[in-house]
Amino acid sequence: MSALNLIVRYKYLDHTSDLGVEIYGRDLPELFSNGLFTIFDNILNLDCVEAKETREIEITSQTLDELLIDWFRELLFLFATEYFAAKEVKNIKIENNHLSAEISGEIFDKKRHRIKIEIKTPTYHMFNIKKTDSGFVATVIFDV
Repeated sequence: MSALNLIVRYKYLDHTSDLGVEIYGRDLPELFSNGLFTIFDNILNLDCVEAKETREIEITSQTLDELLIDWFRELLFLFATEYFAAKEVKNIKIENNHLSAEISGEIFDKKRHRIKIEIKTPTYHMFNIKKTDSGFVATVIFDV
């Protein structure tokens, strides 16, 4: 098992009706990448998703907090409107509240993919990003 597999990408927070998580990353690109993993790991079984297609994403926001929220919204929008299930992120760059990335995955196939939960949107309730000695931690509550 590689060292990368031993890294915790996210953990659940107690929340009565929504999905609460803490997402981790050694740097901002890893935090955003682990955010993608967190969303789709909860929506469906990522082991069944193949990286067949690539999409390019460009987002500019006013703040880093808004950039992460907008990233989540874009991923959920692609799934809701195009049924695109993202599996991984490549070539992610974050600078001056601008993100560019390539995401890969495939179109949802109800014969192969089972929905675990429906994630509607990230909320601002308890939302924050903290810089720590080991990287970054984002606290996010998603409406489900």
